[in-house]
Amino acid sequence: MDEYQQGAGQQYNGGQPPYGNYGTGGGQVPPAYAQPAAPRPPRRGSAGGGRGRTALMTIAAGIIGALIVLLIMPAVFGVNPYDLVRGKVKNVNNVVVTPGKQASNVVSPTQGAQDVSSIAKQVTPSIVNIDVTSTPQQQNPFFQTAPQSGTGSGVIYTADGYIITNNHVVEGATDITVTLASGAELKAKLVGTDPENDIAVVKIDKTGLPAIAVGNSDTLVVGQLVVAVGSPLGFEQTVTAGIISALHRNVAADNTSGQTSVLTDLIQTDAPINPGNSGGALCDSGADLIGINALIASQSGGSVGIGFAIPANTAKRVADSLIAGKSVSHPYIGVQGQTVSSDIATQYNLPVSEGAFVTGVVQGSPSQKAGLKTGDIIVAADGQPVKSVDDLIAAVRKKNVGDKMSITYYDGSNKKTVDVTIQEEPANLGQSAVDNGA
Repeated sequence: MDEYQQGAGQQYNGGQPPYGNYGTGGGQVPPAYAQPAAPRPPRRGSAGGGRGRTALMTIAAGIIGALIVLLIMPAVFGVNPYDLVRGKVKNVNNVVVTPGKQASNVVSPTQGAQDVSSIAKQVTPSIVNIDVTSTPQQQNPFFQTAPQSGTGSGVIYTADGYIITNNHVVEGATDITVTLASGAELKAKLVGTDPENDIAVVKIDKTGLPAIAVGNSDTLVVGQLVVAVGSPLGFEQTVTAGIISALHRNVAADNTSGQTSVLTDLIQTDAPINPGNSGGALCDSGADLIGINALIASQSGGSVGIGFAIPANTAKRVADSLIAGKSVSHPYIGVQGQTVSSDIATQYNLPVSEGAFVTGVVQGSPSQKAGLKTGDIIVAADGQPVKSVDDLIAAVRKKNVGDKMSITYYDGSNKKTVDVTIQEEPANLGQSAVDNGA
């Protein structure tokens, strides 16, 4: 399965104005009472007194212009010139906020980097590298097939050695080696897996480990800062940062067995995620785990800023069940379906252009008991639109066993609503039913 990626402020140096020396003291006679000097004949080559008068007029004009700027311009911008001269105007860089409007905080260009470094310092000790060796499922009798190896990531969940990762990281593994942030390598054993949610738990024989703090993924908002930590392409303890791009994404992906399964309610992020990041942490600004990195959407195979993580609340629920030795609960209503498109709706003259077309109903299932049948088109679950089979699967997985779900559907051209009681998914249910239905 593909990996489920200033300016320096200017300094203004003020200078002293070129004040002239207009008197030397020493009892000099004031010009008004001085005797007039005898006129001197003009020197050869001199322009006479015209050039001096021009220079004086230029200086006078400059002084008058400076006074205008000093006195008039501050008034234009609402500053008292008298206060300006006396130095009472300070903090001229402060933003004036109109009453009733919220002020925005000014953020230093380096503040984001400082925040990420703080998060990384807290999170990286809890992230491990996972190397696996597996034997191909299909052996060719005519030649020997070498064992396959792979690399992923994991998150230390408890101080006594339980580690959360993706199912696809350890699926089919015959040997699992965990490398801690300290560089120590330890053999791990598989505790349990949940392919439907792509979560697995492995255990190493060590205590006193730095377990990660787990946050609440139900409170996330689009646009908030997130940091991903893992081993992309085998580069251990790699830290990348971005934001939450979207929430509640449903993504179909191929697993290591070549089968397609739907992962629901995923967190989408533009924090760079690459092969090897699988099983690593997606954390918030408080260094709390909010997701387990799982896959990327990419035509090139590398990060293009569209990565997905399994919500921490889902990972925690599954991990707790696996550690306790319990089976993971999978809500189920017993239908298989196909997504209705506008082309299909036009071709078959369907009453709606979006929905989940029921292609099969499991006998004895909650849907069969509620009266749903092949050919019905489900358009809503608990009042929320169902535009695809993935939407229906996501809606069912959010429920608990024993809950009731209101299903709105079309039976031909007749719109109906029924209540379906959620049951536990049968253990012997075929994989195709899991992948294409709810």
